[in-house]
Amino acid sequence: MAAVLLSYIWLWHGAFRGASLLVLVLYFGVGLVSHLRRGESLRDIGLRLDNFPRAIRNVALIVVPAAAATLAVGFVLGSWHFRGWEHPILEGLWLLGWATAQQYGLLCVFYRRFGEIFDGQWAAVAGASAIFATMHAPNTFLMAVTLLAGTVACTLYRRVPNLIAIGIGHATISYVLLCSLPFSVTHGLRVGPGYFALP
Repeated sequence: MAAVLLSYIWLWHGAFRGASLLVLVLYFGVGLVSHLRRGESLRDIGLRLDNFPRAIRNVALIVVPAAAATLAVGFVLGSWHFRGWEHPILEGLWLLGWATAQQYGLLCVFYRRFGEIFDGQWAAVAGASAIFATMHAPNTFLMAVTLLAGTVACTLYRRVPNLIAIGIGHATISYVLLCSLPFSVTHGLRVGPGYFALP
């Protein structure tokens, strides 16, 4: 999965028609094979609703203060640039889907598989978070944020495995970071060659 993602980001993103569809097929295909080989159900990997209230409370305990702090920094810097969405429902669902898909790779694949390789849970957290951060190179701001956020997400997932709740948290903090802080800091949350593009 790491090879698929890194090669897509750096080599063949937009290189041919259907590249984005192909990377999705490969991404989720690798994950599906991994789950089938280990007999993991949707419930096992955190696609469930029974523990959602508890999971979303845990996520909120982290995301609400983090979002508030980011908003405060942006206010002090005068860098707020929130805009209205032309299609708020569709764009909101896209953001949630994109964030949840990233958390799927981090938690359901990297974290779970590292948990099988390493004896200690913190080693699995460190391994998954390091790979997650690497996917955001060369954006050093985003790499630092995702290293920390990956560690937090793995910890939340270990306590209450719910992918949807963590995806909501990811979407929320991503939007706040993007719209609160200046482009000179976030580079529009861009990664790979797109990092060097002008705003």
